[in-house]
Amino acid sequence: MTGEQGRPAGRRRPGPTTERGLDRVVNFSDAVVAIAITLIILPLVDLAQEDDGGPVAVFLGDNWTGLAAAALSFVVIANFWRDHHRLFERTAKYSTRLVTLNFLWLAGIVFLPLPTVLLFDGTGDDRGAPTLYIATMLVSMVAVRLQQVVVERDGLLSDEAAAAPRQPWVLVWFPIGLMVLAGILAATVPGLGAQALYLLLLSLPIGWIGGRQHRVAPSTSSGTGEPFGP
Repeated sequence: MTGEQGRPAGRRRPGPTTERGLDRVVNFSDAVVAIAITLIILPLVDLAQEDDGGPVAVFLGDNWTGLAAAALSFVVIANFWRDHHRLFERTAKYSTRLVTLNFLWLAGIVFLPLPTVLLFDGTGDDRGAPTLYIATMLVSMVAVRLQQVVVERDGLLSDEAAAAPRQPWVLVWFPIGLMVLAGILAATVPGLGAQALYLLLLSLPIGWIGGRQHRVAPSTSSGTGEPFGP
């Protein structure tokens, strides 16, 4: 059964997207990340306000796990935001699928400080905390990679990004595979914990080699000199 203009009945044609709509998606995402990254330090601020005025060194020593968790969360979230920023710098339009995946990416960002705290407060024999931490990171990593797929396949790239060479899929998804392997090891090997994340160091030489092989010339790049993956 078909509706007007030969379209299948029951299917809605997506409405047009606007630059203002894309700006709202980006601004909302930036606001959520900014709030999440600010909330990381607030529990430590409360502890500092409750402190009885003792030496700073004592306070830092008593709360070093919280400080380390806050620092790690800040670095990880900042790195995720950088990848997200690079993606949307090359995006000219948006779609429902892109927005849905963006919410999934934001969910991982907002949830990340919790498993980070559990990771630092847990014991060496606890495999749940590092597994949850890696799984949360994996959610955001997969979400932003899927956004890249949607942006390319739905024709949402800017003209400059669309004309730039792509990195091979293996280079784009290789860190995801390492993260999955790290999660499996953290969940199954007693005492390994978050040390399984050292596997991600293997992605550095792979990415460096891929970047050299697919570097975009200044005359054909989008101005950043960086190829857009995938």
